[in-house]
Amino acid sequence: MTFAAKIKTGQYFLIFVFALIFSVVASAQNRPCERSPESLLFSGTPLSQARCLLRPNGIGGVLAAELKRLPDPLEKTIGSPVELSKDKLRRFLTKNSIEETVLGGSLDDPIAFGYDLNGERVYSQYFVIHDTSTPNLKSAEFPLEINTSGWRFNQLQMWLRNPVAHVFVSRVGESITTTPFNEPVRKGFGTKFAREILKEQSKGLQLHIELVQPRRSNPKIASENDQFAPTPGFTNEQYRRLALLYVCASVRAGRWMIPAYHSAVDAGIKGAHDDPQNFELSKFSDALNVLIRTVKAG
Repeated sequence: MTFAAKIKTGQYFLIFVFALIFSVVASAQNRPCERSPESLLFSGTPLSQARCLLRPNGIGGVLAAELKRLPDPLEKTIGSPVELSKDKLRRFLTKNSIEETVLGGSLDDPIAFGYDLNGERVYSQYFVIHDTSTPNLKSAEFPLEINTSGWRFNQLQMWLRNPVAHVFVSRVGESITTTPFNEPVRKGFGTKFAREILKEQSKGLQLHIELVQPRRSNPKIASENDQFAPTPGFTNEQYRRLALLYVCASVRAGRWMIPAYHSAVDAGIKGAHDDPQNFELSKFSDALNVLIRTVKAG
C-alpha cells in the first residue's frame, strides 16, 4: 500500500470512529424519557417529566441533555393548580377579540381523557408542541413573505383538511381548532407514541399543537429530506398564541399541564419525528410570563 493510500485509509478510519462516537452520543441523548410501569404516563413529577420532554431539539431530532431547570414561570408552575380566574381570562379574550372556538373550544368544557392500564379514566396530561414541516421547499429558499398573512400556509382554513392536531397556529399568530381539546385527535394522528403505545383508548392523554413552519432539504443528503427550518424557527406572534393555548388548556385541566416536544415524546421509537425545529423555550416562557401577569391584572 502506498503512503498516500495509507493516509486515505487512516482518514476513512477516523471518519468511521467519529461517526460511531456521534451515533453512540446521539443514541444516549435520544433515549426515551422514563415511563411509569404502572401507567401509560412518563414517570416522575410533572416538573421532572417536563425537564426531560423539553430537551433542546437539534437537526434530525437529536436531543440535547435533560434540562436541569426550566425557565420561569414553567419551573414554578408545572403540575401545580392553576390559580388564574376563568372570568379574567375571558375578559382578556373579549378585550382582544379572540374567540374561544379558535383556542381548542369553550373554557367551560373539560379536556380530553384516556384510560390507564387499570382502566381508570385519566384526563389529558401533556401539551405536545409540533411544527407542520410543511411545505417542504426542497432546494428553494424560504420565501420572504412566510411571516405575512398573504403567505398561503398562514391561511388557516387549509389545515381543516388535515386535522392531525387539536390546534394549528399560523406565523402571524392566529389559530384554528381542528379537533376540540375535549376530544382526542382523530385515528392515526398525534404522535407515534400515541398511536403505538397509548392507542385509541388512551390517545386523549395528549393535546397537540401544530406551529406552521416550512422546511428545506439538506443538499448534502442524497435522499429526500426536510432537515432545515427557518432561523428563527417561529415568530413572536406564534409564541404568544402558543402561550395563550397553554393557559386555556391548563385552566380547563385545573392544573398546569406538562409541555413537551414531539421529538422527545417519540424518542426511541423507530421513525421518530424531529419537531419542533429551532424552538426557543425562553421565548415561550417570556410570552407565558407576560400573559399570566396581564390576565391576573384584569
